Amino acid sequence: MTSLRSPLPPIQPVRDGLTDESLRFAILAGLATIPITLLLSWEVVTDDVAFLGGTISGAPLLLAALVVGYRYSDRETTARRAGVWTGLGASAGTILIYLANTATTMWDASAELAAIAALLTPPTIILGVGLTVLVTTATAMFSGWVGTRLDRNRRVVDSHETVERTVRNSRWWIPVAVYALAAPITLVGMVALESRSELHGLLAALLTICLAFVSVIAFVSLFIDATAPRAAETDWIPNLWLYVGLPIGGYALVYLVAAVQQVPGPSAPGTFGFLTALWAATVMYVVARHRHVGTV
Repeated sequence: MTSLRSPLPPIQPVRDGLTDESLRFAILAGLATIPITLLLSWEVVTDDVAFLGGTISGAPLLLAALVVGYRYSDRETTARRAGVWTGLGASAGTILIYLANTATTMWDASAELAAIAALLTPPTIILGVGLTVLVTTATAMFSGWVGTRLDRNRRVVDSHETVERTVRNSRWWIPVAVYALAAPITLVGMVALESRSELHGLLAALLTICLAFVSVIAFVSLFIDATAPRAAETDWIPNLWLYVGLPIGGYALVYLVAAVQQVPGPSAPGTFGFLTALWAATVMYVVARHRHVGTV
């Protein structure tokens, strides 16, 4: 039975990691999140319930981990190791927020509650650091994987039959084809039902939720299938800017137009733009895959 390995580095290699030139960017990226985390998480005392540092913003941690993972996707140092050190550096902000929160709480609390808070501080800090490292490590690994798949040079490998057979036998295109067929029917049904009775409006909302769920699966499947390694002699390497960029651009464009026109909740029209653009991308991809691979 294998034992679970902690994402935290052992004590002995810590010194080596701090002096490792390859980890400098990862550590600095983590440290750079500290002032931003403090700025976004610091709250003003307004009453007996609200207190300093009541919440901790995770946006800086996620952004730093995404950048670090992408940067280390083509380097000798793995994105996983870089993510660990980014989390260790960023955890200082989490610790400062928690200490400020605890100090403010203990100031107005009874002696018993203050003693309990003091006793819980060390294990809570350890847990907070561990969770921070877990989040940054997982995010960096995901970003590194995406960066590897986006690298066109890594998508082209030496020609051999196994690669082409793998592309032909892939089943990631199936959710893409399902969305290409189901999306127009669902979108038409949504528009037809929305302006009618309240029951029809609920059905339209249900269709929207279902289509959004299917769209996520289709988008991920489209990315995985389009970025699969292909032989150097292949006559088709999918254009990611077209197939993956089109849905993202559709969302951004419609969202901006709705925001400029001061439409309440511009994310809703943006989502509709994403669903529509994704349908166009999936149709073009299925057609192109059938022409070049012949498995559809």
